[in-house]
Amino acid sequence: MKQIIVWQNHYLAEVAKILSEGKTVKVRIDGNSMYPFIHSGVDEVELVSYNASHPLHQWECVFFEWRGHYMIHRYVGKKNENYLMMGDGNLAQIEEIEKQAIKGVLCAIWHMDGSRQDCYEKKWLLKGQYWYKLRKIRRCLIYILRMFESFHKKW
Repeated sequence: MKQIIVWQNHYLAEVAKILSEGKTVKVRIDGNSMYPFIHSGVDEVELVSYNASHPLHQWECVFFEWRGHYMIHRYVGKKNENYLMMGDGNLAQIEEIEKQAIKGVLCAIWHMDGSRQDCYEKKWLLKGQYWYKLRKIRRCLIYILRMFESFHKKW
């Protein structure tokens, strides 16, 4: 069998192109920057194109380009006219982006257990807000969550 290797950023650039055409895209994301809400290589996310005429809601997850890389992080605030983004699994890194860097918005997550998370749901957005407020102790919380998941998989 022939194996085709696609660099993730080239793949995500194609996702951005599809979103710019107004289409919806469902992809499996690689990386831990949105852990514990999105599990790398397992969960699938559904993205819808971003309508620049509608304001972003704080705590939404956004697909954007930053310094030549595509990523999905949570919208945590504004600085002047720029948007501030931070991954749920990140401890300190906050990206400052302009509005035109936003390519899409996360509308749903399909988890490995078959459940679907609506990313517009108020409860989901509140979880993101509370998780952001816990960022000073995230290192410990993420360690505990990973240990629990590891223990749970063994049983």
